[in-house]
Amino acid sequence: MNVYKAHIVHPHTQIPLIAYFNERDGYVTFEKDEAVLNILYELKNDLEQDKYFQVNLEQASNICLTQYPVEDLSEAVLFLTKLGLSADDVEFKQMILH
Repeated sequence: MNVYKAHIVHPHTQIPLIAYFNERDGYVTFEKDEAVLNILYELKNDLEQDKYFQVNLEQASNICLTQYPVEDLSEAVLFLTKLGLSADDVEFKQMILH
């Protein structure tokens, strides 16, 4: 199974996400990048209380609930550009799974 991942920042909510592309199943999925979120919380102590940020975080959570069908890796990048990302900002790296 070939799985690729890319670290991105959602262009509308500014929430760090990880985009996964599963080549076998043909889906793009998302999860919040918890490692980056923890760093942001450490750098800005009041971020957890920031209502605007929390609303955006909730909106980003919604995108993580769905699988988005795509044909191949280039279509996965195209899908992300339709969300508002620049293709230059999307770098999928193949994951090694055992």
